[in-house]
Amino acid sequence: RAFLWFILGISLLMAGLYFYIEKQKTQLEEFLGGYFSYAEEANPVSSEIHEIIYRNALLTGVSPQLVVAVIQVESGFDPKAYSPKGACGLMQITPLVWQAFNPNSSCDGRHRPDEADHGRDCIYNIETNIETGVRYLRQLIDYFDGETGRALEAYNAGLTNVDLTQFRPKYQETRTYLGRIGELLAATDPEGFLADYELCRLFQTVLRGLFLFSLVLWVILLIWSKKHLLKNN
Repeated sequence: RAFLWFILGISLLMAGLYFYIEKQKTQLEEFLGGYFSYAEEANPVSSEIHEIIYRNALLTGVSPQLVVAVIQVESGFDPKAYSPKGACGLMQITPLVWQAFNPNSSCDGRHRPDEADHGRDCIYNIETNIETGVRYLRQLIDYFDGETGRALEAYNAGLTNVDLTQFRPKYQETRTYLGRIGELLAATDPEGFLADYELCRLFQTVLRGLFLFSLVLWVILLIWSKKHLLKNN
């Protein structure tokens, strides 16, 4: 009986953690996608870029304000931005991402600004760069079942560098990246976003551990029950 009560306690703890995590995730997603104002540090957006962002965001179901924040943190709205890792343009698209979403492009995405001009079909073209970046962000959000925070992690650090078993983003650069996006989107509590996000990930890690632990307990109970029944027979 004590063993069964222990299992029940573990199950109730798991249920409590699950509902808490779901509540936190909902709050974070509302924060990332349902906000209505920017912090004072937000960069003004030209009407041309504003129109491109909104059109592509609406087509893919991504918050346009989130896209604005990503562009500001990624490139500071510099269409000729080029990173040491080869990411290009407003949304810092890597050549691999560019080629994946634009397989028929004459541009391979590997040249530096002003080295080549492929017109509309170029990784540095404002409209095409934003279109590609928004589609990629949408794909990441879908991959992580709607968890925008994880999608942003992957957008910054790469999909293979998002470790689901760790409660904090793998790299300090990524934590800073998420914090900067939080600062742009949170007019009242810029520090709270990253803290809530890391707490949510911590509880997700604990929940996975408790789930595995509960499976072990059930196996032990089944083995004990089987031996007890055989002994009585």
